[in-house]
Amino acid sequence: MLDAYTDYPFLELGDTGSKEAPIRKCKILTWDRNKYCGVLVYFFDDYGDLRGHIANIKQYYLYKNDERIDNGIQFTDYELKTLPRTW
Repeated sequence: MLDAYTDYPFLELGDTGSKEAPIRKCKILTWDRNKYCGVLVYFFDDYGDLRGHIANIKQYYLYKNDERIDNGIQFTDYELKTLPRTW
């Protein structure tokens, strides 16, 4: 697992297409050796409790730092090869 950040919009977490999604901390769980990663995204629910959401997103939405795509440092394929493979 790799620690990461994402600004991918998750409809399940209340994000909409008309606004930028917040930057969230996540863990990269798997990589399909092409362009998709399985991630565990952390968020706070309505009661302030920390929760997790599992999803598959493109690796280009994952960053090493808490910045958006313009300033975010993306993971290389070499770094992602250490992760379990998904089919």
